Amino acid sequence: MPSPATEIEKRKDPYQAIRDFCRSYHHHEVQEMLWDWLVTALSRSNSLYDDGKERGSLFLLYENITLLIAAAYTVHLKQPAEQNTATPKAQPKNKKPRAKP
Repeated sequence: MPSPATEIEKRKDPYQAIRDFCRSYHHHEVQEMLWDWLVTALSRSNSLYDDGKERGSLFLLYENITLLIAAAYTVHLKQPAEQNTATPKAQPKNKKPRAKP
């Protein structure tokens, strides 16, 4: 199995970076991780985000990153099928552990 593109290759071909990202993480997992980051940042006391202006900036960043990630998945899905299936889809690297039933 080919290794993921190097950082240099990703800078030359942003579509490769998008493909690698989308193959490494499921969209819903990325959304969950971002939400967890946001909740953690806002729920800590004595943090950078105690100020209302800083909290507002963090929410704006969260919203924009969410839109950017959705756009990345849209671009990935619109790529020709041979580009999206050239290598087998990797298992998500950072899959969140789930409680066993």
